[in-house]
Amino acid sequence: MYQQGNGATRCVLISMIRWIVFFAVCLSGMRAAENALEWQATTWNSERAVVAVSFGWKAIVSLERARLVHFGRADSENNLLFAPASKHDPAGWGGHRLWLGPQSTWTGGWPPPAAWERSGVESYSQTEGILRLVVPNAGNGWPRVVRTYHWNRDRLTCAAELSGGSRSVQCIHILQIPPSSLVTVSAVPEKIARFGYVLLPSTATPRFTADFSPPPHVAREGDVLVLRHLKKVMKLGFVPQALIAREKTFALKMDRVTATNISGSEPDQGFFTQVYLGGPEPFIELEQLSPMFPSGENGSFAFEIQGITP
Repeated sequence: MYQQGNGATRCVLISMIRWIVFFAVCLSGMRAAENALEWQATTWNSERAVVAVSFGWKAIVSLERARLVHFGRADSENNLLFAPASKHDPAGWGGHRLWLGPQSTWTGGWPPPAAWERSGVESYSQTEGILRLVVPNAGNGWPRVVRTYHWNRDRLTCAAELSGGSRSVQCIHILQIPPSSLVTVSAVPEKIARFGYVLLPSTATPRFTADFSPPPHVAREGDVLVLRHLKKVMKLGFVPQALIAREKTFALKMDRVTATNISGSEPDQGFFTQVYLGGPEPFIELEQLSPMFPSGENGSFAFEIQGITP
């Protein structure tokens, strides 16, 4: 009797283990499906584009601009990014800009090479939900750039993959957002920056400086700052961190993720999270910069966008 009971117990245990394995496989499949969303062909303002929706949030990538141009709730047309409907708008193409720097090494200082700023994709593909955009070669020793986008549940990972080239470079991710947005950032006073942030070179400030009077763009409560667009140029630098921009009832979070194969060199003294508050330009720019990548070696730098509801 004891042996029979023991055998029955083993059968029950085996059955339970099989059910556990079955549910684990199902759950794994569900998670894989969530994180491998297919990008579907669409049209955005008469431009060829692709779209993917995940956990109630929608992302649209224009193939003719080679960039993310829309991020917002899937049940609304409200766009948390600034992206003009026409490529001929004097404000530019908007959305997710991607440059290599430092900017001081650009020929003539401005504008950035057309390969990054004013070109569509050379080609694109997707595998397991990862959209890959090959952009034109900027030449002049710059690495080749491939932009990638993929969803991880409610977070959109936006990355730059760099290869080749003969320059040491910095990767600069920029999100343009509406000028009415309020940007929240942390600024803890420290030895190098008594206000917890620095002013970066712009038409308002000729050089990097940590000795200044706080500009009117900044409202402070403890170590938390709220930044706003006042139609006066100002560029601020912060230690690496996430930026949150609130527009109407929704908010967008831009957070750093990874940088691979970087060197120890740190332009802007390591103040790699930056905010550009435009003057006549009808946008704010949220920026996440990498340290330097060694010349001729492959590397990547990514950030995440996450939508926040009230």
